[in-house]
Amino acid sequence: METENIQNENPQIQKENTANSCEQKKCRCCLNLILNIVSIIGIIILFILYFTGNPSTSGRTKQTGKSALAIGFINSDSIMAGYDLVKKMKSNMEIKQKEAEDNFSVQQKTFESQVATYQKKVKDNSLSITEAQNQEKILMQKQQSLLELKDELTQKLSLEEMNINILLQDSIMNFLKRYNKKYNYDYVLGFSKGSGILFANDSLEITKEFLEALNKEYKENNKDK
Repeated sequence: METENIQNENPQIQKENTANSCEQKKCRCCLNLILNIVSIIGIIILFILYFTGNPSTSGRTKQTGKSALAIGFINSDSIMAGYDLVKKMKSNMEIKQKEAEDNFSVQQKTFESQVATYQKKVKDNSLSITEAQNQEKILMQKQQSLLELKDELTQKLSLEEMNINILLQDSIMNFLKRYNKKYNYDYVLGFSKGSGILFANDSLEITKEFLEALNKEYKENNKDK
């Protein structure tokens, strides 16, 4: 019976929320994936340089046949955890997500109440066949609208997260160019657990000083905001 379909289909809304939360988590890994790809490319280049030169390691340089190669690496997980801009954007994103969830929850509860009222009337035989059919049609349309709203809100949040990741990537990469004018590294690699770099000498890590400089510039540019 179509009345039962409305009741049975409604829990599907909650099941799909779990799948959508998994899709949102994938967007949060966008920046780390980009840095990992850059790291793999850097490894290939360093591998070629190592076997075509006369290598020896000293401090933050690796000697090749031509000149010293300045190398540093940044722990991208630490950047994502400690960058003030990330914290701000994460807070803003959580607020928008909460607003979207609350909006959807209110409309979902309203729909569930309408379904319950309709089912009670059917059980009490207080509706004619025509009235029951009309109300059932209206409820099915509202259920479809609710599902469409859920998809719309999910897509908006996913797009927002994608734009945030792009902004963060640009922010970090642009700062790195300015940062490197002072230190003149030939390669700065992104390192994180599960990345293409299986081992990195701690003496080559520049995460702490890079993050401090990154946050310092961010605070200076946003001290009046």
